[in-house]
Amino acid sequence: MITWHHIVLALLCALILCSSFLFTSPLIVIIVCAGTCTGTLLPDIHMSRPKKVSFRTLAWGVVQIPRRICTPLLCRIYMRLGYPIMDPSDKRLTHSLPGIFVITACAGLLLYLPALLARSTFVGDVTLFLAGLLLGMGLHLAEDLCTRKGIFPLFPFSRVRITGSIRPCDKTDPRISRYQIQHGAVVSVLLFLESTGIMAPDLALLASLAGLEACMGIMVYSSDVTIQQDPGLAGTVRVPSPTQSTGRL
Repeated sequence: MITWHHIVLALLCALILCSSFLFTSPLIVIIVCAGTCTGTLLPDIHMSRPKKVSFRTLAWGVVQIPRRICTPLLCRIYMRLGYPIMDPSDKRLTHSLPGIFVITACAGLLLYLPALLARSTFVGDVTLFLAGLLLGMGLHLAEDLCTRKGIFPLFPFSRVRITGSIRPCDKTDPRISRYQIQHGAVVSVLLFLESTGIMAPDLALLASLAGLEACMGIMVYSSDVTIQQDPGLAGTVRVPSPTQSTGRL
């Protein structure tokens, strides 16, 4: 999906998940939503620099962090494991579960170390931001698997590809707009129930989780998502082990 689609959908999902805290602990919601919006940008390492200064320029600047720090690390790790990556800007590096966990680990080191060394009281806030970061990247993958390009969730270890039927730039396809309206409606209902006290406080978090699960489930179902075996992973070559190369068991 294109950048602003990712941000809108991810922000609405974060609000659904955090709706039970909005009136009691708004700071938690702000930190998690900030982390989510940041996280949903990070996997797009293939993003080109905009010719004109715009919001996308800011997004491109954020993406340079994983592109310059995390993907070189991933390439080194995969090289050691026998899965050399020919193109370090290959989007499959970060559109995968190993990729987003390495980005989260790198972000944790960059954010936790200064806070711990300074004995800062913001360690809890850093934890919330990192949780939002991981949520945003997970939502990015969930949204991209609904598109025709899809994702390779276990790249480069598996050829399994998850793909849908959405073309994000196809303005005649109303599904993305429908998903945004759907997510927004769930947020509105949850906030209404919270503000009026109709829903018991003990059920608020369960209702939020159920709302998020319903939204994501409908999105995946409506996008005709399928799981395929890709015939080959361009840009990667499996290096045989010494045992394999000699034919020994």
